[in-house]
Amino acid sequence: MEQAYVKIRCTDPDGTTANITQLCRSITWRGDWRSAARTLSYSPAASAGDPRLPRAPTELGGSAQFWHESELLMDAYALERTRDSLGNTIDVTAYDRGLYLTRNSDFRRVEGQTAEAVTASVCGKFGIPVGELAVTGVPITRNFLGVSLYKIILTMYSLAADRTGKQYRIRFRGPKLEVVELKQSEESVILKPGSNLLSCVAKESASAMTNSVAIYDDQCGLVSTQEDGEAVKLYGLMQAAIRAGAYDDPAGHAKQLLKENGLKTTITVNTLGDLRLITGNTVAVEEPVTGIQGLFWILSDSHTWQRGVYRTKLTLSLEGLMDKQSAGSEARR
Repeated sequence: MEQAYVKIRCTDPDGTTANITQLCRSITWRGDWRSAARTLSYSPAASAGDPRLPRAPTELGGSAQFWHESELLMDAYALERTRDSLGNTIDVTAYDRGLYLTRNSDFRRVEGQTAEAVTASVCGKFGIPVGELAVTGVPITRNFLGVSLYKIILTMYSLAADRTGKQYRIRFRGPKLEVVELKQSEESVILKPGSNLLSCVAKESASAMTNSVAIYDDQCGLVSTQEDGEAVKLYGLMQAAIRAGAYDDPAGHAKQLLKENGLKTTITVNTLGDLRLITGNTVAVEEPVTGIQGLFWILSDSHTWQRGVYRTKLTLSLEGLMDKQSAGSEARR
């Protein structure tokens, strides 16, 4: 892939605006499957003693638009700024509107509404533009008392996922919120040494495993147990307990917990920069030294431009993971 041409245009609260791309010593654009917001970190040069150096708009509360050629990758707000007396840059971090999903909460009674309808309603109330929303068609009834918008939306989609068997992810495309189904990318990028793969590290861990799920009724009586017998024998019992009444299909949910919390293989790769490599997409890896080969999901991505060099760092998993939430409570009649 050819070197990606990117640019940053920043605007201060007073309306001062400028393309600061050439002033930036470094630019990092990153996302993570557990984070509501992508971030953009940039470090424009600054010197009070050099009047020839243009002043970059870096005031908190200003906006930062991140472009790839004519495509708006991110519409963000500058909310963190650092200046070191011994340095010659101003370090700024801007967040997309995902931050406002976590920093705003709501009281809401949901009666027989779908996740997509509630998402549109919540965003409309708080002035968050909406793009494509995955259609579930699953009616849900639930009460949310002082719950963050992020947890409301993901709880609705998590409850729907228990019925549809699909997984969903929140993301922003420019200024608009999207909820998309996690599925294999139509054209997964192939990473291999000698081409675009610079390094690969593989880590296996059973420390956060769940290999047994006990299902209880409302009187604390054991209904049934789902478990991975081989994993229990090999690693010892690591059991989660759930209430049957909290799920439409408690046995199915227990099986899903076992699937999502088994032996974890996490792969970290460094590659030549590629804007297609973002969280939620899939990538194919062919690496003979570690023996890593196959199709993987991107759990986190970090794209860095520094001194004319563009690199991408990824964390990969064999499973696509949804940030499932269970906020709010069942509505009692």
